Amino acid sequence: MINKKHLQIALQISILMGISSTALAQDCEDMPTKPAMTDGATATMDQIVANSEEVKAYIAAADTYLDCHADYRQTIAYKSMSSEEKDASSDQAKALLDDRNDAGDEFNDEVQAYRDANPDA
Repeated sequence: MINKKHLQIALQISILMGISSTALAQDCEDMPTKPAMTDGATATMDQIVANSEEVKAYIAAADTYLDCHADYRQTIAYKSMSSEEKDASSDQAKALLDDRNDAGDEFNDEVQAYRDANPDA
């Protein structure tokens, strides 16, 4: 038999979980923006290094967003979304993952262009 006090505690926990799910969804809203890539063929070493820091920060922010999105997918709030909303959310996360991976590849291409343009560097 369920005692009234246990039922109240379970209800309070459920309410708190719903609130934290909503907060989690709000925390994941701002997707990071991929930085512009420096033209390696004309950039200075300082510009390459600065761009490297921007790319690293972007990749870290994208990873944080994607982790948050993965956690959000386990919440009641996500599970109660329409299939269209879930699809849009998943498409957005997939696009960010693609951009994240492309940023690393694009930066590496610009580093190679820098090396080609500055063989003595």
